[in-house]
Amino acid sequence: MTTNHLKSELTKAIAGITDKSLLEALYTIINKTENPSFEYELNEEDLNIIEERGKAYKAGKAKTITSGEIRKRYTKKFSS
Repeated sequence: MTTNHLKSELTKAIAGITDKSLLEALYTIINKTENPSFEYELNEEDLNIIEERGKAYKAGKAKTITSGEIRKRYTKKFSS
């Protein structure tokens, strides 16, 4: 599907939406995608925690798991 065709299909789909909250959500998604801004900043305590965890990881003292293991645990927990 070409970019122009996709835009056309989205325009048609959006034109048919009557739910104001859904339209506002779509507007927010589009606006954030086109104009990304990072409004959140870590405070000093959060930065210290991240730094300490980084040091523990580099020293081999932190337990880590792979993204595959995370996926497996998530699937097991939420697929029942």
